[in-house]
Amino acid sequence: MKDEHNTGVIVLSRKGFFNVETESGVCVCKAATRLRHEKKEPLCGDTAVFTDNGDGTGFITGILPRKCCFPRPSVANADVFCIVISAQDPLPDLYCVDLMTCIGVKSQVDTVIVINKCDLADGEGYARIYSSCGFEVYKTDMTGAGADALRDRLKGRIAVFAGASGVGKSSLLNRLYPQFGAQTGELSAKIARGRNTTRHTELFATGGGGYIADTPGFSALDPETEDLLVFDDLSYCFPEFADHFGKCRFRGCGHTKEIGCAVIDAVERGIIPTSRHASYVKLFGILKNKIRY
Repeated sequence: MKDEHNTGVIVLSRKGFFNVETESGVCVCKAATRLRHEKKEPLCGDTAVFTDNGDGTGFITGILPRKCCFPRPSVANADVFCIVISAQDPLPDLYCVDLMTCIGVKSQVDTVIVINKCDLADGEGYARIYSSCGFEVYKTDMTGAGADALRDRLKGRIAVFAGASGVGKSSLLNRLYPQFGAQTGELSAKIARGRNTTRHTELFATGGGGYIADTPGFSALDPETEDLLVFDDLSYCFPEFADHFGKCRFRGCGHTKEIGCAVIDAVERGIIPTSRHASYVKLFGILKNKIRY
């Protein structure tokens, strides 16, 4: 017998099928065609309204309102975006890190910097840069130090992880959630199965209503070819600029090289990190050229 108007979280999206997780188990659903026509295609993280056919299958008829939508993988209702960098080996490309922070801020997701491999270097310089800009910073290492604090921060949350190759992200995830090793093999192995499957997005339950999504290849996103950021919103994606808005000499200041710019003055006085402003200037040029051409 069909049971209508159930709700659950979509935890897997693959080839037109959606695994909807509820307190009583997982229902494998297809989605109503009208949802696609209404531009409401279901995403992982969505709370879906569905009909349960009673045999483990169902039909998604609606999606509850989203609080946010993350670009890659396409995840709805993410609470936390964890950008993993390494203190050393490899050293972080700060422009790529700053691009990811901009996407996190634009997506209205709490953006957290995780400095891994702090057993190789202390990472304090990077911690100062991002904490001074208002981002939460956690320091971890390959021995497991710092994992407890980060795990507590993510408890009950939908968390998206991203990081360049070599930063130790997969190892960090397995330290955070060792139960995956006992249940299904290393978490990194689970995630790897979806790396080359463009239509495969999956959330992994961490207990207490929490989930994680890994984002292989996220650091390779290109603002020149992908619609990640909007030129008019760029300055707002750098939260450390906010205190200086309205204080520039000229209205419509671009905050790149203008005389009397309050943001540039803050950079020169060491209030805004030089690396952050350099990333802003680079993105400003890229996005401005996209508007023109």
